[in-house]
Amino acid sequence: MKKKYLYLIILIAWLSGCSTTREKYENNLPSLPSDWSTSYDSLKKIDGWAKTFNDKELIVLINEAIENNRNLRAASGRLRAARAVSRGSIAPLFPTLSTSVSKNQISNAVSNNNGTERVYSYKDSLGVQLNWEVDIWGRLSMQSRSSFKQSEAAEADFEFARLSIAGLTAQSWYLFSEAKLQKDLAERNLKTRTSTLKRVENRYKKGIAQSRDLRLARSQVESTRADLINRQQLLFETARTLEVIIGRYPSAKIIPGGLPDLPPNPEVGSPSERLPLRPDIRSLEAQLEASGFELKSTRSAFLPRLSVNAQWSTIGDNWSDALEPKKLAGNLIGSLTQSIFQGGKRIANAQIKKAQMEAMLENYAQSLLEAAQEAENAIAAESALTRREIAINKAFKESKAAEELTLEQYNRGLSTIFELLDSQSRRLNAESLLINAKRLRLTNRIKMYMAIATPVFGESQ
Repeated sequence: MKKKYLYLIILIAWLSGCSTTREKYENNLPSLPSDWSTSYDSLKKIDGWAKTFNDKELIVLINEAIENNRNLRAASGRLRAARAVSRGSIAPLFPTLSTSVSKNQISNAVSNNNGTERVYSYKDSLGVQLNWEVDIWGRLSMQSRSSFKQSEAAEADFEFARLSIAGLTAQSWYLFSEAKLQKDLAERNLKTRTSTLKRVENRYKKGIAQSRDLRLARSQVESTRADLINRQQLLFETARTLEVIIGRYPSAKIIPGGLPDLPPNPEVGSPSERLPLRPDIRSLEAQLEASGFELKSTRSAFLPRLSVNAQWSTIGDNWSDALEPKKLAGNLIGSLTQSIFQGGKRIANAQIKKAQMEAMLENYAQSLLEAAQEAENAIAAESALTRREIAINKAFKESKAAEELTLEQYNRGLSTIFELLDSQSRRLNAESLLINAKRLRLTNRIKMYMAIATPVFGESQ
């Protein structure tokens, strides 16, 4: 990575003029360490992260999204346009050749005994013109190389869009799956609250429970019913979001799956190895190099231009005469032109290109830091989310045992309705958090895969 930085710095310093030193740019670039700040146990080298979840439906959805997502199709169109522009950028390096064919009518007034008579004659001509600007200073070749670098940036942008769509699809799929599990939990909880209400009603009819207990149990049932309605609506919304991502009409008819177990820890490499592989970083590198070529091309505009112009033409009374080689006439002109005064336009253009390149360098450095931040956050979250899920799982087991014990005591008249409803609420909250914790670990793993530029389907696909 350091060698890659060095080559990039040398290119920038060379194109930025004598007043800009290499050390200035080297100091502006962040250094990438040889290891992450958070310790991480890499257990397995993977070839494509999508299949690590062992979820066939996920693979199907990612492929569907890559095929049908409208934003990705738009990025594909921009890529094709950039490729066409780069191919067209070669044209100015070659001579242009054009032909012309004309038929000329000539009229003359001729005097005779009967007066003046107009006589018409016709001439056929064929012409060939050649124009060529000799790229002695590399101005045109620098423009072409800049265009090709922009094409490389578009390639990386498309790859980044493809990776983002795959990651967004996977995260939305598991968010949808969590919404289904949360809705199912709300349904079970409503049954639990309803069963508790029936117990309270029976106790109330026997004169054991108070009116306050009955009203409180009824209130909990209706609150749980409202929560279920909210969970159902959230399920429909997440379904429609996922359908739009994969290119379907948002009808909320897609069928959810479950939350798989988290795959083994992948190999994460090091910041200096992984971050430069990210498509968004490679795009910025290509744009930065393109900006350097543009600056050099702009500066070469201060130098004279050498042009070659040639023209050949024939003329005759008819086409057979016009095509006679002996009637061919031509000229060849070579010119060296140098503009003297343009009101400071060229100087301003060079200053603009230099300022744009320096701004792009700062964006590149900032993007490197932000990419490192994304990776560091995701890697650190792996351990934090694992510990959190373990703690929530313990809390769930304890709250479930407490709920069972409180229910038994309530049936024996040893606990109040407040204690029973509270124990049920604690168990419900812990179970809901446990579902959420499992989903958060899955989505964070996806974020980590994307942050360290792990391929979606591997090198073989």
